[in-house]
Amino acid sequence: MVKNNNVEWEKEPLENFLDEHVLYRGIHKNYLINWSDFNKIPPNVFSYKKDEKGISTDWSKYATPQFTLSHLRNPDLKDNGILEINVGNLKETIKGYNLPLIIEHNPLKLNRAHTLIIGINTKNKAKNRRHLSKISKWAKGFDPKF
Repeated sequence: MVKNNNVEWEKEPLENFLDEHVLYRGIHKNYLINWSDFNKIPPNVFSYKKDEKGISTDWSKYATPQFTLSHLRNPDLKDNGILEINVGNLKETIKGYNLPLIIEHNPLKLNRAHTLIIGINTKNKAKNRRHLSKISKWAKGFDPKF
């Protein structure tokens, strides 16, 4: 049972991720400085630190682009943009290209929406990041403003 104290949330199974849901991800301008076309999402925005389990996103069931922006270190579109990945497109891409990616709800104490995309490793990162970049777009009104 989900506790309503904003401290402990149950993880939800993959079948709760509906095709019309999206995953939001905050992207800092440093990932985009040398990128010539902001309308296309560069693959390098899907990197994460070695101590992290996967690519951190927020699930639209519990979040909005504004929510995702608000919990970034500097919540300003002059420094960040918010991209979105449609869950149905992500599932289709995983299946169609036989990618080893998994969507995992991973709620945090203060972020019930926190979700990971797991499965990118050193051997497959270029291919997987490229596929993710192709199905991503800027959330409406949350493209970077720098």
